[in-house]
Amino acid sequence: MTNVLTQEEIDALLAAVQEGQDFKQEIQVERFRPKRPVVPYNFRKPDRISKEQLRYLQVLHDRFCRNLSSSLSVYIRSVVEVSIVSIEQITYQEFLLFLPGVSLYCVIKVEPDVGRLVLNIDPELTFVIIDRILGGPGEPPRGIRPFTDLELDLLDGVLNRIIIELERVWESIIEGVEMEVEMRETQGGLVQIVSPNEVVVVITFEVKLGEFKGNMVLCIPAVTLEPIADKLIVEGVKKKASIDIQRKILEHLMEVELELECVVGSIPLTVGEFLSLETEDVLKLDTFVDEPFIVMVNNVPKFIVKGGLHKGRKACLIDRYVAREDLLEVREGAE
Repeated sequence: MTNVLTQEEIDALLAAVQEGQDFKQEIQVERFRPKRPVVPYNFRKPDRISKEQLRYLQVLHDRFCRNLSSSLSVYIRSVVEVSIVSIEQITYQEFLLFLPGVSLYCVIKVEPDVGRLVLNIDPELTFVIIDRILGGPGEPPRGIRPFTDLELDLLDGVLNRIIIELERVWESIIEGVEMEVEMRETQGGLVQIVSPNEVVVVITFEVKLGEFKGNMVLCIPAVTLEPIADKLIVEGVKKKASIDIQRKILEHLMEVELELECVVGSIPLTVGEFLSLETEDVLKLDTFVDEPFIVMVNNVPKFIVKGGLHKGRKACLIDRYVAREDLLEVREGAE
């Protein structure tokens, strides 16, 4: 690219030539310096879901992995371990190109009117599961071939358990969520739930069945997550929100009025003695003058205090909180 001189630079060169000077000093060009650090941004693959929301989705589906591991282990009668390998944002076209040509694709409809997901199960893993369901050792096939209708029907039990566990974890973000398998395909090109350039969240799971390891991929379109984006909050943010709520509640509690009552002493009376009380009668309490007494807060014993005077008024000095032993002594004295 050719450098273009400014008018000031041209004038400086002409003046130097006219004066006969050897103009060897390079003119420093002031470069643009941004005030903020420049962050790379890919306009072809914009991030529709924030990192915090991705982190929450990972936490959510970690629980899905634990539940599904137990459920499939019982159904297949073999130890199954499911774990998350990765979670990322890509376009739907990249998702389809990433997966093998012949594979099991399931379109999952999410109600109430949320959207659709795509579940893909590795073909080798699918045949291993089918072999284990039919009582075999669960060995991978020697070659990949198309699925038969009977084999697809055998996988319904596995798909139903995957749907059940997905519903359980998604219940925390969508109340009353219901999922069902809307369509099954073996060619990814026939599964078009969003446009090719639409951003999707792809969660890759590793399924370990015996010595065999295979992948299962869940594709969640960003348009499906947008209506519930405010619920995709990481635990740290939730904890901060909870702390803010607790602080506000505490501020309101500080304005609540309480009733304090000093109990100097007590005396047991019968109904007859109570009705016969007259003016100037003297009641002998169960405490001495120099003994501490109890302060009640809303009829609940809270403090042990000592009586006295302060600036000509009766007052009490808090000595300590009421202990269990103090309450026992009060009950024994009442008896």
